[in-house]
Amino acid sequence: SDSVIEPQTLLELAGPFRDPKIGAVAGKVAAYNRYKGIIPRMLHVRFILSFDMLRAVQSTYNTVYCCPGALSAYRLSVVHKVLQRWRHQTFLGVACTIGEDRALTNLILEQGLYTIYQRKAVVHTIVPETYTQLIKMYLRWDRSYVREEWKLLTKVLWQRPWSTRWISIIDVFFTNLRYPMIYICIGLFVTLALLDPIIILRMMAAIGLMAMFYMLFYLRSEKSMDFIYGIVYAYFSFFALSWIFPYAVLTLRNRSWLTR
Repeated sequence: SDSVIEPQTLLELAGPFRDPKIGAVAGKVAAYNRYKGIIPRMLHVRFILSFDMLRAVQSTYNTVYCCPGALSAYRLSVVHKVLQRWRHQTFLGVACTIGEDRALTNLILEQGLYTIYQRKAVVHTIVPETYTQLIKMYLRWDRSYVREEWKLLTKVLWQRPWSTRWISIIDVFFTNLRYPMIYICIGLFVTLALLDPIIILRMMAAIGLMAMFYMLFYLRSEKSMDFIYGIVYAYFSFFALSWIFPYAVLTLRNRSWLTR
């Protein structure tokens, strides 16, 4: 009801299942309402990087960690095998009602099957247009991320084929290293800014340089001036969204979709 697929999408999703080792195929998600404001524009850039870069890299070792709920296909026989576990999953004594896409992906990875990314299968979905809507979406994502990342680290990775297991372990380690690094940087930013205000300019420059590194990929992939919104998002994320993850950790038992 909130998404539109491109004509070739279903065929592109089905093609990889010729390989019996494929358990799920993740499609590419783009922002349908990208021109409705600065937040949708920033999210569109973020989605392109999340799929055409992040998931594309994960696909090279057959381990896409989250086949998105907006567009994914699954091998039916595998879904039947894990369906009851998926439907009745609990965490910290509470039924899991958010992050079902990541949960199902984990169950498929646990079977030793591959999950891959299909760039030519595209869906355009409606994304948040206001800060409040964005917060609600990220709270859902971060709460389910913590839950499923814990399961990935403690169980799923150890069921993976040897050829992909250690690459996945290294990837997960460095991916999650970003959280302590972000909050260390915020602490240093506040402390040093009080001692020497010029540090603020240096930190702002550092954030911009890091963002430009990712935007080079975006330019190569999309060839669009919208890369500017990716740079804006880097600052927006640092100053306006950094609080969401620790709050999500403290409220893990909240299973609301927060859509009302």
